[in-house]
Amino acid sequence: MKNTKYSVLCLAILAGLAGCSDDETIINTDSGYAPVVTEGKTLTNTPDIVVKSQNEVDELTITIGATSDLHGRIFGYDYALDAVDADAGLTRIATLLQNEKAKNPNMILIDIGDTVQGNSAQLFNDDPTHPVVSTLNALEFDLWVPGNHEFNFERSFIDRNLNHFNGAVVSSNIKWEENSANYIRAFQIFEIDGAKVAIVGVTPSNVPNWEASAPGHFAGLKFEEELASTRAAVDELIEKYSPDVIIGAFHIGRDSDAGAGVHMIAAEMADKFDVILAGHEHATYIESIKKSSGDDVTSTDISVDGADTVENKEVSGEYNESNRAQSVKIIEPGKWGWALAKAEIQLKKNTSGKWEMVDTTLSNVTTDGVAEDEGISAQFQYVDDISKEDAQTVLGTVTGDFTPGTGADEAIHEDYNNEAGRLYSTIHTAKVIDTPLMDFINQIQIEKSKAVVSAASLFSDSSNLVDGQEYAKKDSTNLYKYDNTLIGINMTGANLKRYMEWSYTYFNTYKEGDLTVSFVKGSKAYMYDQFDGKIQFEVDLTGDAFAMDENNQITNEGNRINIIEIDGKPFDADASYKVALNSYRWGSNVKKFGWATDADVYYDSVNEAVYAIRDMLTEHVELNQGVNAADFTNPNWEFVQYQANGAITQLRTDGAEGEALWNRLINQEICVQIDPDNPKYPGILDSLNVNDANSYFVNPNAGDSDPVKVYQGCSL
Repeated sequence: MKNTKYSVLCLAILAGLAGCSDDETIINTDSGYAPVVTEGKTLTNTPDIVVKSQNEVDELTITIGATSDLHGRIFGYDYALDAVDADAGLTRIATLLQNEKAKNPNMILIDIGDTVQGNSAQLFNDDPTHPVVSTLNALEFDLWVPGNHEFNFERSFIDRNLNHFNGAVVSSNIKWEENSANYIRAFQIFEIDGAKVAIVGVTPSNVPNWEASAPGHFAGLKFEEELASTRAAVDELIEKYSPDVIIGAFHIGRDSDAGAGVHMIAAEMADKFDVILAGHEHATYIESIKKSSGDDVTSTDISVDGADTVENKEVSGEYNESNRAQSVKIIEPGKWGWALAKAEIQLKKNTSGKWEMVDTTLSNVTTDGVAEDEGISAQFQYVDDISKEDAQTVLGTVTGDFTPGTGADEAIHEDYNNEAGRLYSTIHTAKVIDTPLMDFINQIQIEKSKAVVSAASLFSDSSNLVDGQEYAKKDSTNLYKYDNTLIGINMTGANLKRYMEWSYTYFNTYKEGDLTVSFVKGSKAYMYDQFDGKIQFEVDLTGDAFAMDENNQITNEGNRINIIEIDGKPFDADASYKVALNSYRWGSNVKKFGWATDADVYYDSVNEAVYAIRDMLTEHVELNQGVNAADFTNPNWEFVQYQANGAITQLRTDGAEGEALWNRLINQEICVQIDPDNPKYPGILDSLNVNDANSYFVNPNAGDSDPVKVYQGCSL
């Protein structure tokens, strides 16, 4: 303890946010399964103290391993891309564990959430136990912290799977509304050779906002603020158990859009926690946070330079009894089973027989080059077989190119490079010009909701549809990877413009000499909506960006958007317009910001036979035996800078420095600067600029015959 005051299946086409029930108010009734959770009672799978071993020793190394954000990856295979992930999957984690458990048989294994959603995992939502949970059980995981995506389905789904997990299920901030009792345990105590280890879980408090359109997903539950809940849990466990080590297992990012992030909790409670294992961000890092309060957070990267998998002990120093109250170390293992985060905690008994800290060492043990475990692979081969068969089901043929120039990259006109994990320029053409690719989503949303205006995001840079290709079910998943449903709302013109201004804050302000756009630091692709339908508008990136304060009060209305007309009439800020948007955007932003209320909802696809937007795309292709770009060509918007006489267009064809630099990017001779702190959504941080030599760098692998090496040159 730290120095304290106390020392098979729904049909795939129907699998979406609401599980297999159309009635979101029903709890614990999907597929006829009996309720496994008693309302108002804490779901408990394990004894108060789980004893791992009882040897008499004076020195001890406690080893903790953790995965996070598996998103359905039992196997290292991306079913939407129909491609192997050579450094992913629980089958590879299983191989690592053979070696780790041979050295540390009492290793505590944790999964930190976002486990059973994604990568065709919804195909198995009606199984008594989801196969990903069965895989965790087969690998003898000790503890599971549910992430936000565990609540993408009706609550009975997560009830059942938490109950069927063989280890502890832990989160300190999920409570019953009726009596504020814990939904699952706030923490779990483990005992290894007499040393007590407490593990505290946290789930994002923003779940009710993210799932606002489907309250049945968290029916009867409330999600309390992360820091306060963590404090209360730690105070309780110290009073009851006086643990020798306290560990955090937090499914939250370092910084948070809502509630407390890992950095804030770590800084406020560095004197309580010894190690924090994190998830949610899909990032890979090892950091140290000093004890502080408020917004005064000091974070230090303590990984080896150029190898963020290993702690640099020369930087971090020894973490022992004399200084353990001054800081806490944090580690995150990335996504999809890319690595096993490992914390090695050395303890030694003092002369009084009390355990004291000697040191901690963190590392991310990667699965790159690791073979898949044959036993686990064989046991769950049916999951791989069913997922591939479903994903590869051909529905029709693509007619016409859905992005101009065939390839998605706006500079080199090549599609997403799976091995490199990115577009070369990181700028998808469909993000900067009006394309049939985005109109396909928006027009289907308009058709279903009868809206005048529709909003949708390009979730993945790997999305594209090319003339002549077969359209398989996986293409719908690749284009629309989330399980969102569709909402139709009545919205005032003034609030529609605010929504549009907010969306285009995704982009940095244009500077003279820019040859490309660039994305705001830390921006997320799913937070940028494009608007289609009977609306004509322009976007000028020289204008002020919309801004809000931490209380969601508008501090700058923004002036990037010029709405010319809607439904054939001049734009009217006082008029009411029918707008289609996904359930996430509705709950997390539009409703939260007060731009519409529940009374404004006139359509909700959860009441339809096909209610997930992704499945609406699949339905259209199946009914029409394909999809034609000509049917989804509605040029209704453009960036001023991309117009024929726009600054970017003119500079790219100036016959001088601008055109020369643009051609160097096209020829992959130079690389753009990528946001280093946004691995989940790699994007250009600074626009390629003819006046700024720091906006790019020379590609050392330019001209290499291996395309992957050319891409890798931009990552060196």
